[in-house]
Amino acid sequence: MRVAIPRYNGRISPRFGFTQDILIVDLVGTDIRSQEILPMDRHLPHEIPNMLSGKGVEVVLTGGMNLQFQNLFRAHGIKVLWGLIGTPEEALDAYLAGDITPGMGLCPFRGRGQRHRRGRFWG
Repeated sequence: MRVAIPRYNGRISPRFGFTQDILIVDLVGTDIRSQEILPMDRHLPHEIPNMLSGKGVEVVLTGGMNLQFQNLFRAHGIKVLWGLIGTPEEALDAYLAGDITPGMGLCPFRGRGQRHRRGRFWG
């Protein structure tokens, strides 16, 4: 299985559009077999789902991602787990432990300035 983690300054990118590079991890069971870092300086955000699909990515672990981009990934058969914070290593460990649910973490509710908590949070 191939998992992709968009990064910004070495951490999970807080918003998909801020992605500087993407860490791609090849997993066999819970063992990491290889890792690759893809710089995103020459790619537009809407090109990334197609590129990752071509590389065999099945899951994306990411920070904030709007519904349009989530749907682009899903149209390519890529599962999106978003709303994550922290390091790629923390996200991968939580994913392998089964501690990640879609839309977890804190996200501002834009309607009235309230905050809305979704799913489970890992720290």
